[in-house]
Amino acid sequence: MTAPLQLRPYGDAGLLAGVRDDDYESRWRTTQVLASAVRDARPAWLVDLVATYDHLFVTFDPGLADHRGVEAVLVQLRDALDETAMSHLERDGRTFEVPVLFGGETGPDLETVAVELDVSVDVLVDRLSAAPWRVRFVASPVGTPFTDRPDWDVSVPRMKVPRVAVQPGSIALSGRQSIIYPVSSPGGWRLVGRTPLRLVDATGEPEQLVAYRAGDQLVYQPIDQERFAELEDAGQRLDFLP
Repeated sequence: MTAPLQLRPYGDAGLLAGVRDDDYESRWRTTQVLASAVRDARPAWLVDLVATYDHLFVTFDPGLADHRGVEAVLVQLRDALDETAMSHLERDGRTFEVPVLFGGETGPDLETVAVELDVSVDVLVDRLSAAPWRVRFVASPVGTPFTDRPDWDVSVPRMKVPRVAVQPGSIALSGRQSIIYPVSSPGGWRLVGRTPLRLVDATGEPEQLVAYRAGDQLVYQPIDQERFAELEDAGQRLDFLP
């Protein structure tokens, strides 16, 4: 059974759908599968949509629809979701191996975070790379994968003063989440390493901007400086394991 929705207008041409359920996984699955259903339905009024952990924000053309009409479509699509659709995120999720050079200039916060968590740097790296991180959603800036995992039970505080610019490929922690910065941008997440692989490809179709999607898994694989330089020179893009 899918989780109920709380729908409310958000401006003249926006609608915010909040998924209400006590279970975190159910909220996330409903949000992401409903987003896929809206994209697949391709309603003429759809301008854009953004899906997060438990909210779906839809913008529409007010010349083709109104809030009530969009609400009706979302409820209808939600009611049509079945268990097969709800389970496909985990079942069809792909695995991406992400080579990471931890610490040093590529991960300037690694040692400090290790101290805060009362573990050694080696233990922290082992924990970060011990299990896959689930991509929960892809958001700004430009295709950032927001990930978490059930066994990561510690919370890492953000920086009090964010950095003006973070290098592309930086692996970062905040709270119980991990992200990879796809492009250079400001950020206050704690930097523990960096991958030499490119995440963004702006030369193709919009849906091919990044290779990963909600439900996929990222596995951080520690590498040394020599391997980092080799991969950086090759200019390879992050892709999933076949």
